Amino acid sequence: MPEAVGSSSASPGALRQQGTQAGFPLWGGPLFHRGPIKTGLAVLLAGLLAALPLLAGPADALASRAGRSQPAGHKAGFGAAEAAEAADPALREELARIAGEFTASVTAKTLARFGNKAGKRRLDLLAAPSRQYRDQLRADALARLRNAGADLAVSQFFVYADRNPATQLVFLAFFDAAGQTVRLLGADFISSGKLRAGDDSFITPVGVFENLPENWGYRAEGTKNAKGWRGLGAKGSRVWDFGFQQAPRQFRQGVYDSQMRLLMHATDPDQGEPRLGCPDSKGCVRVSAAANAFFDRHSILDRHYEEIASAEKDREMWLLRTDREPVAHPGSYLVVGDSSITSASR
Repeated sequence: MPEAVGSSSASPGALRQQGTQAGFPLWGGPLFHRGPIKTGLAVLLAGLLAALPLLAGPADALASRAGRSQPAGHKAGFGAAEAAEAADPALREELARIAGEFTASVTAKTLARFGNKAGKRRLDLLAAPSRQYRDQLRADALARLRNAGADLAVSQFFVYADRNPATQLVFLAFFDAAGQTVRLLGADFISSGKLRAGDDSFITPVGVFENLPENWGYRAEGTKNAKGWRGLGAKGSRVWDFGFQQAPRQFRQGVYDSQMRLLMHATDPDQGEPRLGCPDSKGCVRVSAAANAFFDRHSILDRHYEEIASAEKDREMWLLRTDREPVAHPGSYLVVGDSSITSASR
């Protein structure tokens, strides 16, 4: 039987609801464990975001105008510069709005949670990644999407995760089909896979992974293991399932490719969130509760699910939030790259 991260069993006493729709569980799934830390403090955000016009590059003037059009409290950061480069006015407006909302509801929360404990370089990278770094990620994302034969005939949002141990960032991204370009609209910390000797752990694989109904996702139960760890986040947190994938796994004889179940999910809000920004997962992409809720609420990766919901009005799409606000161009791709190695574009 193939070994997978998803084969980890729940802790004794964990309640598993077995209600199903088309054979898929409403709740529950593989649980991931790991340990402590606690944080607080909030500063730096205003100063970092105020400095962004100096760092954003050639789109400064347009970004400033886009930023001024945002609702109060929605400072779009570097995402405004990227959004301002879109040629279509309606698209430009949506990208600026989404970038501003992501910065306010996701990035700002992470900056406040970490305070100055993550180090100035890490916080600067999160709030104001350099143009050179963003250019590298855009080129890598586009090359990987093309090499994977992704559907690039339509514009769509997607998620890009940089597994580089020195960065550990996830980006809300958009592919503009008209110009065949990638725009990065916001960033947050993640935890990718970390090998642990004698443990069921993998390095998160690089590549393009699609969120398909064949691997119907689910939502976290929110139950705790013996260590008080809610491996998939608080109850109701979204779990995106990208199916079985090959990834490096550590054995006694060395590190070899093995099969794992690749997920993107939240982590324990008390013990896991303070550890984001460092490799710490068992192979999956761990995101913050705020990023999880944002991707979920706006159907960022739910293109195929939204198509089903639109075509089959009578079908109970229990996985999708009833209060969701889908973006105009939902997508389906998680792209995982590694900025510490050569870009796929070279």
